[in-house]
Amino acid sequence: MQNRRWQPVLRVLFVGLVLFGVSWWQYGRFSISRVQVAVAKGKAMMDMAAFAAPPLNVPQIQQIALNNLTLANKRLTNNTLFVNAQPLTPGEARPWQDAGCGEQPCALTVFYDTANGGTVNAIVNLATEQVVASWSDPLARPAGSSYLLDKAFAIAANDPRVRSVLGDIGTADPAMIPMSGWLMDDACSRQWCVDLTFHDPAGSGRIFHVFVNMQTEQVARTFYTRGRPNLAVTLPNPQRNAYTNGCHEQYGWEVCWEMTAHDGVLFRDARFKGKLIFSSAKIGQIEAWYPSWPGGYRDEIGFAASVPPFGDTLINDLGEGFEVRQLFTEFTHWPNCICCYRYEEIIRFFADGSLEFRFVSHGPGCDDLSIYRPFWRINLDLGGAETDSVWLWEGTTWEEVTTETEIHPFVDMRSPEGDRLATFDGDLNYRWFMERTDPLGLDEAYVFLLHNRETEGEGPIVTGPGDTYQPPRQWLDSEPVSGEDITLWFVPLLKTKKGGPWWCMPDPEPGINQCEAVLRGEPGEELRQPTAEELAEMEGTATAVSSPTPIATPMPTPTPRPIEGNTPEEIILNSGCGACHQIGALGEAGKVGPDLSNIGTIASERIPGMSAADYLR
Repeated sequence: MQNRRWQPVLRVLFVGLVLFGVSWWQYGRFSISRVQVAVAKGKAMMDMAAFAAPPLNVPQIQQIALNNLTLANKRLTNNTLFVNAQPLTPGEARPWQDAGCGEQPCALTVFYDTANGGTVNAIVNLATEQVVASWSDPLARPAGSSYLLDKAFAIAANDPRVRSVLGDIGTADPAMIPMSGWLMDDACSRQWCVDLTFHDPAGSGRIFHVFVNMQTEQVARTFYTRGRPNLAVTLPNPQRNAYTNGCHEQYGWEVCWEMTAHDGVLFRDARFKGKLIFSSAKIGQIEAWYPSWPGGYRDEIGFAASVPPFGDTLINDLGEGFEVRQLFTEFTHWPNCICCYRYEEIIRFFADGSLEFRFVSHGPGCDDLSIYRPFWRINLDLGGAETDSVWLWEGTTWEEVTTETEIHPFVDMRSPEGDRLATFDGDLNYRWFMERTDPLGLDEAYVFLLHNRETEGEGPIVTGPGDTYQPPRQWLDSEPVSGEDITLWFVPLLKTKKGGPWWCMPDPEPGINQCEAVLRGEPGEELRQPTAEELAEMEGTATAVSSPTPIATPMPTPTPRPIEGNTPEEIILNSGCGACHQIGALGEAGKVGPDLSNIGTIASERIPGMSAADYLR
């Protein structure tokens, strides 16, 4: 009798367990489907950006690399994540031409070691189906790819902070393809992280960021970045031809170029009147640094990069020279978009033998205040691959640079002729300096002089940790540069400005306030040390500038820039306070500024004489 009493209860429990199991199974399927929808959206964005990439059988290349690298006992384990495979251009294939690359198609394939950090890289000859070279790079932090989407979105979908904002991640509207990024106050400063970006589902116009740590498989941080009003401009034209490889001869110059997957336009074999000037020049990455995060992105340009090419490669006649110019951009909504980038890579060649390496950023990035850092890599080969020498102006004399070195600051200290560097090969010599373009005179750059090595960026460059200048800084190891094959890395710092003046911005209208960095090289005469009279004149000029005659002047009065807006919310957002501070529902949590949500209460209790910094704390 007692057993019969329990039978209804057991039946109810059994049915409940069955229903719970079914619902859990359905929830699991639903969760998987949500991630799959989000992945599909991400892949659609990446496919649209990389539509001009040459076709590859990526699974086959991946398997060839796995088979060969495993036999070679490289660091391939269960913790290794496949990142991508991309074809090599003829110029990129030069280091492996003895293995058939160049004449035969070859590809770079990249794996990431999530346990130890860094990449395992392999060059695969597609004709022979063999790995012809492989190496490990413990500092590499590669760009995002479609092969990472499943993992990244699955991690994000399981995070409660993400679910509280996006809900079903499959319904979220992505803003960009997954970006390789870093956070200075988090493990993402040294570990590999990607940023997933979404338009705010609440319709605020802001961007919701989800930083995913691919090594710890956790969401490192979520935060918003500002919205911006649309400009009254027409939408861009539909995508056309993405780039044009080619060669050009004019004004005594001859040069060839080709589009790469991640290193922009690779210019090669530039000659003036038959003499080689440089064998290769390219931009390996563009760091977009945002002090308010604090952190940023490792942007790349190329046919399979985060910022793809748009439009034919242009050859413009300048009258006494010509330029080769390529635009890279978000091409569907610019400039009415957030976290979208627009860059130009340019080299100008002049009839007198001079040349200019130029980089342009149009903005807008993810925040108003930022610093753009393009990484130019230039293999100088004056008259040939070896026997080059380099001299550096040190304030009063020219000093020969005998070993690899880093130069910073670079702009202010110049010789009487206005040069900072001098490179020589016999009677062929060039002087180098950075042109001033910053409207507030804040031009600056890092320059690295290295002994050229095929394994140090001659082939495709895999980006390193953010805000470390790696590469190339990790390759400084006191190797000789005088009398050798010299590589010059030029990393200018372009600092955005908002309102009076505008710089690196499409505001108040596109095409007038973009920022530009210029490294200029000019043919020079035999190097000579300055005379005592020239040094005295330079010193006198410097003294006159730094110590002006005192005159009675009134105290300066601040002239605030007018801020548009009728409500407190509009004024706070338009003034840029939300870029660093959270103020109630406005602004961004987790930024560098203190939380000002209770600023009204705090203001009423301020102690007279207290500093503003202590007051805000």
